Amino acid sequence: SSGINAEWPLRPGDEFWQETYKITKTFAKSTKKTDSKDKLTATTRRTSSMAVVKDGDQSQDAYSVCQRVQKGVKDFKGNLPVVSIMCNPGLRQRHWNGMSEIIGFDITPDSGSTLRKMLKNNLDPVLEEFEGISNAASKEFGLERAMQKMADEWEEIYFNTTQYRDSGISILASVEEIQTTLDDQIIKTQTMRGSPFIKPFEKEIRYWEDKLILTQEIIDEWLKVQSCWLYLEPIFSSPDIMSQMPEEGRLFQVVDKNWRDTMKFVTNDPKVLHATSMPGMLEKMRDSNNLLDKIMKGLNNYLEKKRLYFARFFFLSNDEMLEILSETKDPTRVQAHLKKCFEGIANLEFTGDYDILAMMSSEKRKKYRLRLCVDTTS
Repeated sequence: SSGINAEWPLRPGDEFWQETYKITKTFAKSTKKTDSKDKLTATTRRTSSMAVVKDGDQSQDAYSVCQRVQKGVKDFKGNLPVVSIMCNPGLRQRHWNGMSEIIGFDITPDSGSTLRKMLKNNLDPVLEEFEGISNAASKEFGLERAMQKMADEWEEIYFNTTQYRDSGISILASVEEIQTTLDDQIIKTQTMRGSPFIKPFEKEIRYWEDKLILTQEIIDEWLKVQSCWLYLEPIFSSPDIMSQMPEEGRLFQVVDKNWRDTMKFVTNDPKVLHATSMPGMLEKMRDSNNLLDKIMKGLNNYLEKKRLYFARFFFLSNDEMLEILSETKDPTRVQAHLKKCFEGIANLEFTGDYDILAMMSSEKRKKYRLRLCVDTTS
């Protein structure tokens, strides 16, 4: 009986009933027509009596068969509550154990079980209790399928990565779809956990919720690291900055190694739930963000000291200052920012050795040659 879907007999049974009902009505009309025919003339009766009797008998026989079939369908419909309860696809061994305890003997279906055998068990006295168990099984089965559907959905969700410059390292592309799926599933999982029918899967649903929340936390920390790494990587790629900020440079190298290891792992297996299962990933991301906070604090202090040393740096943003300070061997890098620091100077004229020969006025674009060249390398 466990191999029968409880919903399967309902539609065919209704359709069969309707068809036999139509046929019965047809033969019933035919029988009435035969009985109500006008009496034939004596001559006609003698020549056609055999055919009339034959046709009438056939209609009557067909009508009787249809009535018997209808009665059989009607009788079977009386068993549909049992079929619906006992053939529920959501029934598991725990449910069969509960029903067996109620009826007093083991009714767990096996390879030799049939619906006929099940119907012979006289289940009417316990059918109401069985129905309660079957209804609960349906609710539990719905939750079980919902959990499986969520897990299956992640089989087709991958991290998208893109190459960062010519570094040979990939970075995360858009993760909006992943974050939306996480938000939806976390809400759905928490709702399911509040169901009174979740108890058989309580351990599994808690594990799934924890996994989703962990994945969400990893991605949040991951994006913070990526944003800061993308900002600092060009800065600490400069030997000048590394020499001027050795402690912050050392910390950035730790972050950089963690980042590269993580992105290599993700590139090899970009499926979201696999990629975020890297051992200790959340801790590494949090540690990296803590180090990045220290680096940013040190960087801001470094720039503040430079502004106090040369006040006109206050007219420049951090990024503009870093562009200059990261290339101290190339004084021409100041050209783009001269007007902010010195309103009257448009640009400078350098020699091939980076000595300053002249200044260009901002207003009239007039060149002012210096009496003495300014040595920028000393």
